[in-house]
Amino acid sequence: MSENSEDIIKRLTEDVPDGKATFPAEEDEEFNLLLDNFIQSELKNIEEEKNNTRVMLEEPEPRPIKTNASDKEVAGSLELAEQKLYTAYRNYVDSIQFIADAHGLEAPVFHIKAQVLYPRYTPSLGNLISIDVLQGWDTMFEAFPQDIINIQPNAGDEELLDFAEQHTDENLQMAVVSYVEILFEIEGCEIAYEKRLLEYEHRKIEEEIIEEHRKRGERARKYIDAIEKKKFPIDATKLVHGYFKVAQKDPEGSFKALTNNPAIFAPIKIDKIKPKFFGLIKPSPRDGLVFNRKIGEFLKKLKI
Repeated sequence: MSENSEDIIKRLTEDVPDGKATFPAEEDEEFNLLLDNFIQSELKNIEEEKNNTRVMLEEPEPRPIKTNASDKEVAGSLELAEQKLYTAYRNYVDSIQFIADAHGLEAPVFHIKAQVLYPRYTPSLGNLISIDVLQGWDTMFEAFPQDIINIQPNAGDEELLDFAEQHTDENLQMAVVSYVEILFEIEGCEIAYEKRLLEYEHRKIEEEIIEEHRKRGERARKYIDAIEKKKFPIDATKLVHGYFKVAQKDPEGSFKALTNNPAIFAPIKIDKIKPKFFGLIKPSPRDGLVFNRKIGEFLKKLKI
Protein backbone atom coordinates (compact mmCIF):
# COMPACT_ATOMS: atom_id res chain seq x y z
CA MET A 1 0.00 0.00 0.00
CA SER A 2 1.30 3.50 -0.79
CA GLU A 3 2.61 5.73 1.93
CA ASN A 4 -0.32 8.17 1.61
CA SER A 5 -2.94 5.47 2.04
CA GLU A 6 -1.13 4.09 5.09
CA ASP A 7 -1.10 7.58 6.65
CA ILE A 8 -4.83 7.94 6.09
CA ILE A 9 -5.62 4.55 7.63
CA LYS A 10 -3.48 5.43 10.64
CA ARG A 11 -5.14 8.84 10.97
CA LEU A 12 -8.65 7.40 10.75
CA THR A 13 -8.03 4.68 13.33
CA GLU A 14 -6.22 6.78 15.95
CA ASP A 15 -8.05 7.37 19.25
CA VAL A 16 -11.05 5.30 18.19
CA PRO A 17 -12.71 3.13 20.90
CA ASP A 18 -12.21 -0.62 20.46
CA GLY A 19 -9.91 0.06 17.53
CA LYS A 20 -12.84 0.44 15.13
CA ALA A 21 -12.52 3.18 12.57
CA THR A 22 -15.37 5.56 11.82
CA PHE A 23 -15.13 7.25 8.47
CA PRO A 24 -16.78 10.62 7.93
CA ALA A 25 -18.25 10.89 4.44
CA GLU A 26 -15.34 12.86 2.94
CA GLU A 27 -12.67 10.73 4.62
CA ASP A 28 -14.49 7.54 3.69
CA GLU A 29 -14.54 8.65 0.07
CA GLU A 30 -10.86 9.63 0.24
CA PHE A 31 -9.94 6.27 1.74
CA ASN A 32 -11.89 4.33 -0.89
CA LEU A 33 -10.23 6.33 -3.65
CA LEU A 34 -6.77 5.61 -2.25
CA LEU A 35 -7.61 1.94 -1.86
CA ASP A 36 -8.95 1.74 -5.41
CA ASN A 37 -5.83 3.46 -6.79
CA PHE A 38 -3.64 1.08 -4.83
CA ILE A 39 -5.53 -1.97 -6.10
CA GLN A 40 -5.43 -0.80 -9.73
CA SER A 41 -1.69 -0.23 -9.36
CA GLU A 42 -1.26 -3.69 -7.88
CA LEU A 43 -3.23 -5.25 -10.74
CA LYS A 44 -0.82 -3.66 -13.21
CA ASN A 45 2.14 -4.87 -11.16
CA ILE A 46 0.73 -8.39 -11.17
CA GLU A 47 0.47 -8.39 -14.97
CA GLU A 48 4.05 -7.15 -15.17
CA GLU A 49 5.20 -9.78 -12.66
CA LYS A 50 3.48 -12.55 -14.62
CA ASN A 51 5.14 -11.41 -17.85
CA ASN A 52 8.56 -11.06 -16.18
CA THR A 53 8.20 -14.52 -14.65
CA ARG A 54 7.29 -16.01 -18.03
CA VAL A 55 10.31 -14.38 -19.68
CA MET A 56 12.64 -15.36 -16.84
CA LEU A 57 11.48 -18.99 -16.90
CA GLU A 58 11.58 -19.03 -20.72
CA GLU A 59 7.98 -20.18 -20.88
CA PRO A 60 5.95 -19.76 -24.10
CA GLU A 61 3.52 -16.91 -24.44
CA PRO A 62 0.06 -17.91 -23.23
CA ARG A 63 -2.71 -18.42 -25.71
CA PRO A 64 -4.52 -15.07 -25.98
CA ILE A 65 -7.95 -14.81 -24.37
CA LYS A 66 -10.85 -13.72 -26.56
CA THR A 67 -11.73 -10.11 -25.85
CA ASN A 68 -15.39 -11.03 -25.35
CA ALA A 69 -14.71 -14.16 -23.28
CA SER A 70 -16.83 -14.45 -20.14
CA ASP A 71 -15.33 -14.85 -16.70
CA LYS A 72 -16.52 -18.47 -16.69
CA GLU A 73 -14.79 -19.18 -20.02
CA VAL A 74 -11.53 -17.66 -18.78
CA ALA A 75 -11.80 -19.65 -15.54
CA GLY A 76 -12.10 -22.83 -17.61
CA SER A 77 -8.78 -22.01 -19.29
CA LEU A 78 -6.86 -21.79 -16.01
CA GLU A 79 -4.44 -24.43 -14.80
CA LEU A 80 -5.85 -26.82 -12.18
CA ALA A 81 -4.22 -25.08 -9.19
CA GLU A 82 -5.49 -21.67 -10.30
CA GLN A 83 -8.94 -23.10 -11.06
CA LYS A 84 -9.26 -24.44 -7.52
CA LEU A 85 -8.18 -21.11 -6.03
CA TYR A 86 -10.60 -19.16 -8.18
CA THR A 87 -13.48 -21.53 -7.38
CA ALA A 88 -12.85 -21.06 -3.65
CA TYR A 89 -12.61 -17.28 -4.15
CA ARG A 90 -15.89 -17.12 -6.12
CA ASN A 91 -17.67 -19.20 -3.48
CA TYR A 92 -16.42 -16.77 -0.84
CA VAL A 93 -17.49 -13.72 -2.85
CA ASP A 94 -20.96 -15.14 -3.55
CA SER A 95 -21.45 -16.00 0.14
CA ILE A 96 -20.47 -12.50 1.26
CA GLN A 97 -22.84 -10.96 -1.27
CA PHE A 98 -25.70 -13.20 -0.07
CA ILE A 99 -24.96 -12.20 3.53
CA ALA A 100 -24.93 -8.50 2.62
CA ASP A 101 -28.25 -8.80 0.76
CA ALA A 102 -29.90 -10.74 3.59
CA HIS A 103 -28.89 -8.13 6.21
CA GLY A 104 -29.40 -4.96 4.17
CA LEU A 105 -25.67 -4.24 3.99
CA GLU A 106 -23.61 -2.80 1.17
CA ALA A 107 -21.46 -5.61 -0.25
CA PRO A 108 -17.78 -4.78 -0.64
CA VAL A 109 -16.24 -4.40 -4.08
CA PHE A 110 -14.25 -7.50 -5.02
CA HIS A 111 -11.42 -7.13 -7.48
CA ILE A 112 -10.24 -10.54 -8.66
CA LYS A 113 -11.42 -11.88 -12.00
CA ALA A 114 -10.32 -15.12 -13.63
CA GLN A 115 -8.17 -13.15 -16.06
CA VAL A 116 -5.96 -11.96 -13.20
CA LEU A 117 -5.03 -15.61 -12.57
CA TYR A 118 -4.33 -16.29 -16.25
CA PRO A 119 -2.01 -17.85 -17.29
CA ARG A 120 -0.51 -18.60 -13.84
CA TYR A 121 -0.55 -17.41 -10.24
CA THR A 122 2.27 -15.17 -9.00
CA PRO A 123 2.97 -14.25 -5.35
CA SER A 124 1.77 -10.63 -5.56
CA LEU A 125 -1.74 -11.84 -6.34
CA GLY A 126 -2.04 -13.21 -2.80
CA ASN A 127 -1.93 -9.63 -1.44
CA LEU A 128 -4.96 -8.56 -3.45
CA ILE A 129 -6.89 -11.67 -2.52
CA SER A 130 -6.11 -10.88 1.13
CA ILE A 131 -7.62 -7.38 0.77
CA ASP A 132 -10.84 -8.82 -0.66
CA VAL A 133 -10.99 -11.52 2.01
CA LEU A 134 -10.59 -8.98 4.81
CA GLN A 135 -13.41 -6.88 3.39
CA GLY A 136 -15.56 -10.00 3.42
CA TRP A 137 -14.80 -10.55 7.10
CA ASP A 138 -15.94 -6.97 7.80
CA THR A 139 -19.30 -7.82 6.23
CA MET A 140 -19.56 -11.03 8.25
CA PHE A 141 -18.85 -9.08 11.43
CA GLU A 142 -21.53 -6.50 10.61
CA ALA A 143 -24.09 -9.24 9.95
CA PHE A 144 -23.11 -11.61 12.80
CA PRO A 145 -21.22 -9.51 15.40
CA GLN A 146 -21.99 -11.77 18.39
CA ASP A 147 -20.85 -14.89 16.50
CA ILE A 148 -17.76 -13.58 14.70
CA ILE A 149 -16.37 -11.94 17.84
CA ASN A 150 -16.06 -15.40 19.41
CA ILE A 151 -13.60 -16.52 16.73
CA GLN A 152 -10.05 -16.27 18.04
CA PRO A 153 -7.74 -14.07 15.92
CA ASN A 154 -5.26 -16.95 15.59
CA ALA A 155 -7.90 -19.62 14.97
CA GLY A 156 -6.63 -22.54 12.89
CA ASP A 157 -8.37 -24.28 10.00
CA GLU A 158 -9.99 -26.92 12.21
CA GLU A 159 -11.42 -24.31 14.60
CA LEU A 160 -12.86 -22.31 11.72
CA LEU A 161 -14.40 -25.40 10.14
CA ASP A 162 -15.89 -26.41 13.52
CA PHE A 163 -17.38 -22.91 13.81
CA ALA A 164 -18.89 -23.19 10.33
CA GLU A 165 -20.32 -26.64 11.03
CA GLN A 166 -22.01 -25.49 14.24
CA HIS A 167 -23.56 -22.33 12.77
CA THR A 168 -27.06 -22.43 11.28
CA ASP A 169 -26.67 -19.77 8.60
CA GLU A 170 -25.70 -21.51 5.34
CA ASN A 171 -24.19 -18.38 3.78
CA LEU A 172 -21.95 -17.78 6.79
CA GLN A 173 -21.00 -21.45 6.75
CA MET A 174 -20.04 -21.25 3.08
CA ALA A 175 -18.10 -18.00 3.60
CA VAL A 176 -15.96 -19.45 6.42
CA VAL A 177 -15.40 -22.78 4.63
CA SER A 178 -14.46 -20.93 1.42
CA TYR A 179 -12.06 -18.75 3.39
CA VAL A 180 -10.25 -21.85 4.66
CA GLU A 181 -10.20 -23.24 1.11
CA ILE A 182 -8.71 -19.98 -0.20
CA LEU A 183 -5.85 -20.24 2.30
CA PHE A 184 -5.25 -23.86 1.32
CA GLU A 185 -5.38 -23.20 -2.43
CA ILE A 186 -3.12 -20.14 -2.20
CA GLU A 187 -0.55 -22.34 -0.49
CA GLY A 188 -0.94 -24.86 -3.32
CA CYS A 189 -0.42 -22.12 -5.92
CA GLU A 190 2.65 -20.87 -4.04
CA ILE A 191 4.10 -24.40 -4.06
CA ALA A 192 3.35 -24.73 -7.79
CA TYR A 193 5.07 -21.39 -8.39
CA GLU A 194 8.18 -22.46 -6.44
CA LYS A 195 8.17 -25.79 -8.30
CA ARG A 196 8.27 -23.95 -11.63
CA LEU A 197 11.27 -21.96 -10.40
CA LEU A 198 13.08 -25.10 -9.23
CA GLU A 199 12.34 -26.94 -12.47
CA TYR A 200 13.72 -24.01 -14.44
CA GLU A 201 16.88 -23.87 -12.32
CA HIS A 202 17.32 -27.64 -12.68
CA ARG A 203 16.86 -27.39 -16.44
CA LYS A 204 19.39 -24.56 -16.70
CA ILE A 205 21.95 -26.51 -14.68
CA GLU A 206 21.48 -29.50 -16.99
CA GLU A 207 21.90 -27.27 -20.03
CA GLU A 208 25.05 -25.74 -18.56
CA ILE A 209 26.49 -29.19 -17.84
CA ILE A 210 25.71 -30.37 -21.38
CA GLU A 211 27.21 -27.20 -22.88
CA GLU A 212 30.31 -27.50 -20.69
CA HIS A 213 30.69 -31.14 -21.72
CA ARG A 214 30.37 -30.15 -25.38
CA LYS A 215 32.98 -27.40 -25.05
CA ARG A 216 35.32 -29.73 -23.18
CA GLY A 217 34.92 -32.31 -25.94
CA GLU A 218 35.73 -29.75 -28.62
CA ARG A 219 38.77 -28.55 -26.70
CA ALA A 220 39.96 -32.11 -26.13
CA ARG A 221 39.58 -32.85 -29.87
CA LYS A 222 41.77 -29.84 -30.70
CA TYR A 223 44.46 -31.05 -28.28
CA ILE A 224 44.35 -34.54 -29.77
CA ASP A 225 44.53 -33.25 -33.35
CA ALA A 226 47.50 -30.99 -32.52
CA ILE A 227 49.42 -33.85 -30.83
CA GLU A 228 48.67 -36.34 -33.62
CA LYS A 229 49.72 -33.80 -36.24
CA LYS A 230 53.21 -33.71 -34.65
CA LYS A 231 53.30 -37.54 -34.82
CA PHE A 232 54.55 -37.90 -31.27
CA PRO A 233 55.03 -41.51 -30.08
CA ILE A 234 52.13 -41.39 -27.65
CA ASP A 235 48.42 -42.23 -27.62
CA ALA A 236 47.07 -38.68 -27.97
CA THR A 237 43.48 -39.65 -27.12
CA LYS A 238 44.48 -41.43 -23.92
CA LEU A 239 46.81 -38.58 -22.96
CA VAL A 240 44.22 -35.83 -23.40
CA HIS A 241 41.29 -37.71 -21.85
CA GLY A 242 43.43 -38.66 -18.87
CA TYR A 243 44.47 -35.05 -18.42
CA PHE A 244 40.89 -33.68 -18.65
CA LYS A 245 39.65 -36.23 -16.15
CA VAL A 246 42.20 -35.16 -13.55
CA ALA A 247 41.81 -31.48 -14.45
CA GLN A 248 38.21 -31.51 -13.20
CA LYS A 249 39.50 -31.99 -9.64
CA ASP A 250 42.87 -30.22 -9.84
CA PRO A 251 43.21 -27.91 -12.86
CA GLU A 252 46.50 -26.31 -11.84
CA GLY A 253 48.23 -29.47 -10.69
CA SER A 254 47.08 -31.52 -13.69
CA PHE A 255 48.35 -28.92 -16.19
CA LYS A 256 51.69 -28.82 -14.42
CA ALA A 257 51.91 -32.61 -14.69
CA LEU A 258 50.85 -32.52 -18.35
CA THR A 259 53.56 -30.07 -19.35
CA ASN A 260 56.34 -31.57 -17.21
CA ASN A 261 55.66 -35.27 -17.46
CA PRO A 262 52.89 -36.13 -19.97
CA ALA A 263 53.77 -39.83 -19.70
CA ILE A 264 51.84 -39.81 -16.40
CA PHE A 265 48.64 -39.78 -18.43
CA ALA A 266 49.78 -42.04 -21.30
CA PRO A 267 53.06 -43.96 -21.67
CA ILE A 268 55.58 -43.09 -24.38
CA LYS A 269 55.49 -45.77 -27.09
CA ILE A 270 59.15 -46.63 -27.58
CA ASP A 271 58.37 -48.89 -30.55
CA LYS A 272 56.86 -45.90 -32.37
CA ILE A 273 60.11 -43.91 -32.21
CA LYS A 274 62.06 -44.08 -35.47
CA PRO A 275 65.49 -45.76 -35.23
CA LYS A 276 68.54 -43.53 -35.74
CA PHE A 277 71.32 -43.80 -38.29
CA PHE A 278 69.28 -45.45 -41.03
CA GLY A 279 67.77 -47.93 -38.61
CA LEU A 280 71.06 -49.09 -37.15
CA ILE A 281 70.41 -47.72 -33.65
CA LYS A 282 67.08 -48.75 -32.20
CA PRO A 283 65.22 -46.44 -29.76
CA SER A 284 65.79 -46.90 -26.05
CA PRO A 285 64.02 -45.76 -22.85
CA ARG A 286 66.35 -42.77 -22.89
CA ASP A 287 64.78 -41.71 -26.20
CA GLY A 288 61.40 -42.08 -24.48
CA LEU A 289 62.48 -39.58 -21.82
CA VAL A 290 63.57 -37.14 -24.54
CA PHE A 291 60.17 -37.35 -26.24
CA ASN A 292 58.41 -37.06 -22.90
CA ARG A 293 60.15 -33.73 -22.41
CA LYS A 294 59.48 -32.62 -26.02
CA ILE A 295 55.77 -33.38 -25.72
CA GLY A 296 55.61 -31.46 -22.45
CA GLU A 297 57.33 -28.41 -23.97
CA PHE A 298 54.99 -28.58 -26.96
CA LEU A 299 51.89 -28.68 -24.79
CA LYS A 300 53.17 -25.85 -22.62
CA LYS A 301 53.36 -23.58 -25.68
CA LEU A 302 50.17 -24.90 -27.29
CA LYS A 303 47.41 -22.29 -27.39
CA ILE A 304 43.86 -23.72 -27.58
